[in-house]
Amino acid sequence: MDRIKNYIIKKLGTPKRLFLLGSIMTLPFLFLVWMSFYDWGFIGVLDEMIGAEIHEERETLLNAFFIFITRLGNPIVIGTLTVAVAWFAGIHRNHKKIALWYVITVVFGAGVMNQIVKFIFQRERPTSVEHLVTQGGYSFPSGHAMGAVIVYGALLFLIIRTYSNWKIILPATLVIVPLIALIGISRIYLGVHYPSDVIGGYSLGLAILSLSLGIYSLFLTDKEINRGEQKE
Repeated sequence: MDRIKNYIIKKLGTPKRLFLLGSIMTLPFLFLVWMSFYDWGFIGVLDEMIGAEIHEERETLLNAFFIFITRLGNPIVIGTLTVAVAWFAGIHRNHKKIALWYVITVVFGAGVMNQIVKFIFQRERPTSVEHLVTQGGYSFPSGHAMGAVIVYGALLFLIIRTYSNWKIILPATLVIVPLIALIGISRIYLGVHYPSDVIGGYSLGLAILSLSLGIYSLFLTDKEINRGEQKE
């Protein structure tokens, strides 16, 4: 497990490759930006078709499930999680560098950047379907999808950097990755976002996370890059 982890960090964790990955991750977002200048064109048609298929699956238990899932991407939960993770990493584990990185990435990426982009495009939320939760603001890109990638993706990176035990890393991966996907799906299911909003949120979120990881790796010593920051 350690060999695989160190190989991935060494081969994919360099600033140059992370910056390249960040640039590639923006391509779906940039495509959607281009389509927005044409009133979303065929993307708008696909949004309606895919959305309608998902909305047809609504039923009481699924409603409750996706309302619970979407709350895991709400600002209060994200804010509480950020404080808790920063405290645990910075104070309990004494990894102040990665704790500071986590807070800055979440605040700037999941908070500031999302609001700026939403204000620029000002896409209205879906109106042809009932909203199962109350949600104000604009639609593109999905703040929950973007925030899920950044907040929970950064948390997974923090876990991988902090621990070497696969009994911690593997379960964390198996929980966090599906959770990120489910938060995005919940926004479509609940009727407050188009599928393209979620895709745009994922794309921009991954790009910001990759770029942030690249900047973080610039400040790592060779020892930290090769061995990680584990105490165990």
